[in-house]
Amino acid sequence: MNRTIVWFRRDLRIADHTPLYRAALRGEVIPVFVFDRALLHHPETGSARVAFMLECLRSLDQDLRDRGGRLILRSGDPVEVLPQLIRETQADGIYAHVDFERIYGRVRDARLNNALAQDNLKIRWFEPVATTPDLIPYPDYRDLWFNDMNADMVPIPAHVRVPPDIASNPLPTLGEVGHLADSKPIPPAGTQAARQLLQEFLAEKTDRYYWQLSYPSAEATTGLSPHIKFGAISVRECYQMTQQIKSSPDGRVQRSRTQLIARLRWGTGFAQRFRYLPQLELRSLYSIFDDDGWSFDEDLYRAWQDGETGFPIVDAAARCLQATGGWKELNFRIRALYSSFLSNLLGMDWRYGALHFMRHLIDGDCPIDHYQWAMQSGVTHCVDKTWTRIYNPEQVAVDRCDPEGIFIKRWLPELKNLPPECLGSPSLLKGYPAPILNYKQARKQRVKQLEQQRQRFLGLENVVPHLSRLPETLLPFGAERFESEVGWAGTGGQELFPPAIDLDALDPEQAKGLRTWFVAHVDIQPRKTSRRKPKPDTGDRQLSLL
Repeated sequence: MNRTIVWFRRDLRIADHTPLYRAALRGEVIPVFVFDRALLHHPETGSARVAFMLECLRSLDQDLRDRGGRLILRSGDPVEVLPQLIRETQADGIYAHVDFERIYGRVRDARLNNALAQDNLKIRWFEPVATTPDLIPYPDYRDLWFNDMNADMVPIPAHVRVPPDIASNPLPTLGEVGHLADSKPIPPAGTQAARQLLQEFLAEKTDRYYWQLSYPSAEATTGLSPHIKFGAISVRECYQMTQQIKSSPDGRVQRSRTQLIARLRWGTGFAQRFRYLPQLELRSLYSIFDDDGWSFDEDLYRAWQDGETGFPIVDAAARCLQATGGWKELNFRIRALYSSFLSNLLGMDWRYGALHFMRHLIDGDCPIDHYQWAMQSGVTHCVDKTWTRIYNPEQVAVDRCDPEGIFIKRWLPELKNLPPECLGSPSLLKGYPAPILNYKQARKQRVKQLEQQRQRFLGLENVVPHLSRLPETLLPFGAERFESEVGWAGTGGQELFPPAIDLDALDPEQAKGLRTWFVAHVDIQPRKTSRRKPKPDTGDRQLSLL
């Protein structure tokens, strides 16, 4: 009988899973997950996210058992473990989804391809939904995305036949994979938990989601982001479930539906950008920003991390992130405001912020996190822009995001007696720090700096000469700050799979197509500030997480 290994990575589900379905049609299946120390101990890996992943694996194993199978668990370097598993089980080869979240994964998969080829062993890679190996303009990608979303989902195998004699390690504890619990509450994980979240959202939140996205205390988000990060539910299933409310006559529901679908599309779009340019994990899009250098102050960085900046909404975000992992209450607007404070007002390298986020976010996804950080720092979508959104962290932010002060007072109980109109710039209070910067001065300095740096490429049709190249050494940012498994990055010139775009080989038409990925496709103008309390933001064009 045919026998196929299915290598699960960030696709921990049995529904809408092409490699599993195709393998089950062929015959016996060996579903395997490999605990890879290079990922478990990457500088940006957070313990709470690993804890959530373990629960996703537990759920996946149960889903397979419900269909007669089970999940095989192994530990070690997949480049060694998987060829050995083929030989051990006499499997015909491996089926797996292509993955390009991280540079390490692409180095590993290229090494695996070479190792298998040397031993005449086989692997078949399947394209994930809404991705493409081809360089296409962003408007064409948008069409591709909707075509894939509207296509039929891949069926769940009726039966998964796993050979009974294949040994599996037990599901490890968090401590056994080298992590310590950090007290963050871990949400229910797995496909059924994700479906329940989405069903509850569609039934209970779509009449207000669109209007309450900027309000963390409203908890209007879906809560799906950690499940999507680990593929416990496919983006296509989320899309098709959301389309079930398309017939609702309620205009509020339709605005929310459209907004959620846009966020699903943006998430996969960020990943596609990283497929083209994996250097975005390590570098700013335009080389000038890193070449000029960034300021850094360890004490100010620590104050930002620990919620001691003297700006209540910033400090509330800091404490919420560390206490909860941000997956539910720390919505896009608060993440954006919090990140803008570090990169724009403190003038620090956005990569320090992305590092901190990734070590705490339960829903941390490298392309989404890094791209949004770079965007908020003003170094990405700026070839056609002469302005930058720099969030005012004072009363303007309170009025806009937390007008009743619920979020701030939840995380800063020392301010519980202040009225909302005083939470932007509280007077000196015992036990609460004074502001660590002057907003107007810091903003003015940052705007001037960005204007000067952008002159190198502003308005150019061909920006390729100004784009950062993949560095020779692929050492992850932050490796010197945390104990990490980074031996794989020690040598230069490593092959990647899937390969990156060769920027120096692009012709003018290809360069033009690549440019479309890094410009805004709507005319977003800078917001005019007002002393009045603003209405909830109803802009379709927010770049947001789920």
